[in-house]
Amino acid sequence: MGQKSTNKDFKGRENKAQDAVSLVDGFLSGAVDCGASDVHFEPTEKELVVKYRLDGVLKQVEALPKILSENIIARLKVLGNLLTYRNDIPQEGRIETNGQNGGVVDKRLSVFPTIYGQRAVVRIFYQHKNLTELEQLGFSKPVLESLKKIAFKNQGLLLLTGPAGSGKSTTLAAILRFILKNFSGKSIVSLEDPVEIRIEGVTQVQITPFGEMTFPTALRSLLRQDPQVLMIGEIRDAETAKIAIEAALTGHFLMSTMHSGTPTAGFLRLLEMGIEPYQVTSSVSAILNQRLVRRLCDKCKKQNSKTSFYEAAGCESCLHTGYKGRALISEIVELDSELRKAIAQKTDLEKLETLLKSRGHTNMPADCRRLVGEGITSADEMNRVCGIIE
Repeated sequence: MGQKSTNKDFKGRENKAQDAVSLVDGFLSGAVDCGASDVHFEPTEKELVVKYRLDGVLKQVEALPKILSENIIARLKVLGNLLTYRNDIPQEGRIETNGQNGGVVDKRLSVFPTIYGQRAVVRIFYQHKNLTELEQLGFSKPVLESLKKIAFKNQGLLLLTGPAGSGKSTTLAAILRFILKNFSGKSIVSLEDPVEIRIEGVTQVQITPFGEMTFPTALRSLLRQDPQVLMIGEIRDAETAKIAIEAALTGHFLMSTMHSGTPTAGFLRLLEMGIEPYQVTSSVSAILNQRLVRRLCDKCKKQNSKTSFYEAAGCESCLHTGYKGRALISEIVELDSELRKAIAQKTDLEKLETLLKSRGHTNMPADCRRLVGEGITSADEMNRVCGIIE
């Protein structure tokens, strides 16, 4: 009797494991088919909720019985070469993409313990062949011309700000390709965590989390490798910021990203990191702030007779969201004598914003209104991304 019960339990566990394999494979391939950037496996008290991030917005695609949760997370851990027996610590890994279609170049797995079990997120990186050149990204003409002008400089620091998933890595890669195209003999090195986009002609270095080679350590050593252009994945701390500023002051052209809501807040964040005002004004060429907004689905968008603007409707082609694909909005602030003087005096955020407004600066909402007027996105989407009410 005991032997029969044991065999039955074993077969039950085996069936659940097989179910987990087919379910995980189905969710990951389905995410690629619809162009999702992330797949979320979120445990709740009674079920495991699966969501896709489509065009920057999470959409629930399935709610699975709680009994499958442990096996599904275990399957993901196997794919990501993580420790399946450790359920109490965060883990990060990489899922192989051999033979993967849909232009996928990488899949990153992150697992995190919660009160209802382990939560897993798979981030999917695609190779967008139509988003490799600066002219293809969708910048307004003034911003595009500013970026090209800055890329021709031999020294200085260009900072990109914006939340995760706002296209900063794609923009940096496009700028590097622009430099390679116009200055083929330049020595270009990038430090990234992780390397998301492979660029032929650029020496790319991957910084591993919790490893000995941190951004500051690698950056110090690289300055002795005779680089002319340096791209740092992100300025996360004061130490990295100080080394980057010093490099920009000593004949290197640097590009990096930084967490900041606006360009003016970016300048002040550097000051908060302990960078002297004269170093900021002497080294920073410009700060570019960007976001991605959802594109209205061309097959179902409808025009509002009162406003003449287009609105989202929803159809099978866009999975009834009303949107398909994304478009770029941005603003750039270049330093001039007036702005340098204000930063040197440690002017507060409100006064800096007022100064830019008085000069006719085109901010993010204004750039988004351009896309609304062209029927590319909707006023609702502008309000969602820019946080304004029209």
